[in-house]
Amino acid sequence: MRYSSRFFLYAPIAALLTLAAIAMVHWWIVASALERRLDAVNGHEIIPGVRISFASKRIAGFPFRLETRLSGLRIEIAEKDGPIAWTTEDFAAHALAYGRVQAIFEAAGRQTLSWHDASGRTHAFAFLPGTFRASAIVENGELVRFDSQIVDLDGADFRAAKLEFHFRTNKDKVETYLLLQNAHVPSGYAASLGPDLQTLTVNAFLDHRAALDGGLRGQIAPVAALERWRQAGGAIMVGNLALGWKKRAASFSGKLMLDEHHNLSGILHGTRGSLTASGNKLILSSALLP
Repeated sequence: MRYSSRFFLYAPIAALLTLAAIAMVHWWIVASALERRLDAVNGHEIIPGVRISFASKRIAGFPFRLETRLSGLRIEIAEKDGPIAWTTEDFAAHALAYGRVQAIFEAAGRQTLSWHDASGRTHAFAFLPGTFRASAIVENGELVRFDSQIVDLDGADFRAAKLEFHFRTNKDKVETYLLLQNAHVPSGYAASLGPDLQTLTVNAFLDHRAALDGGLRGQIAPVAALERWRQAGGAIMVGNLALGWKKRAASFSGKLMLDEHHNLSGILHGTRGSLTASGNKLILSSALLP
């Protein structure tokens, strides 16, 4: 065999082994940095205004993926009237060890969401999901897209076959989409829409995106970003909010704002009535009540 033949035989193998070795070393470097970062932030703020804590952790996925598994995870977000807290028994994050910053999240086991109203009272909601998945994309240090879906949400009071929430940045606005299917809503923020709601879909966007950039980049607390956006005249422009019950349906559009407690405020108008957001309530006009 001539020298050139041996070169073309062994060179690709050598290159492949070299790339594999680089990938393995890179994984260990990235995984070690992630492990140190998690240890440092456990019980502390991971970004301004957002605190996390967990009981245990495990990092896997060698050599090309980073899979982070946390048990007893709690995420607490500072808000004007008191923190919003989410806890989950099991949490997993999946990401590549190279390329663009994109992560896929999964949560399992008992979930608890708690928050405070304008009077300082604490509210809590616990549920079990069939599946709970989400994904996020970060570009140039900014969160540009987030997608989430819960299937078979089973709570003592609130239940739903499916709950979805999506947002993405688009020039000077943040586009959002909300979907709720086959829900039982006996109390809480949307009590007047229930108790049994077949569908709720919302297509809307937030204007004045520049006022939110500090929050999307993790440079300032979410509550501070929302307040900056509110004071800049930020509004939620609702293109269509559609409601479907067993024997009737309605749709609305209009503009909503945030009040000083960051609750929705405003009136959406439809062909047969209106939907008013005030304080922590959504109120249908009498023309739409059964």
